[in-house]
Amino acid sequence: MANNYTSPAEWSRMARAVAEATDLGIRAARAHDLENFADAVEQLENHTEATRDLHAHMVRELLETQYQDGVSGDDVSEVLTRTVGGAGLWNVPVDPSAVAMVLTVALGVGESSDTSDAPATTIPPAEIIGAAILVVADLAASAAIHHEPSLVRAMEEIRRAQTVEMP
Repeated sequence: MANNYTSPAEWSRMARAVAEATDLGIRAARAHDLENFADAVEQLENHTEATRDLHAHMVRELLETQYQDGVSGDDVSEVLTRTVGGAGLWNVPVDPSAVAMVLTVALGVGESSDTSDAPATTIPPAEIIGAAILVVADLAASAAIHHEPSLVRAMEEIRRAQTVEMP
């Protein structure tokens, strides 16, 4: 599978690696390409925190795009069901609880590893990364949009937030 996406040169090496592997994973998910999907997840495991942040931003934006009147519990359930069902069509391994975690963390209602007192999750990082890629691919396909603009906006927002000086 050709990966035509190239990250902007001004992004850090890690940001480029995460963005490009995320793009590869989403393209693989949309093409039902198990090999490239697994490769992307493996690459992203090297940068779990940056990956989690990028994917949470993307999922949040895509949910807000698709559900402009607000996201209900039924909407979350629909995305979860559609994502898990769609993954089953091409036999990609997906843990429904990882999909639920991706959705709830992106919406700010689930646990996040940002706080030291948060309970540790028992879901392996690779499963969460894979679930996030599948959710992004599903939301972009459902909205009939390309994922790349969302990826760029999410990474730019993370970069902007990292340069803002806290009082």
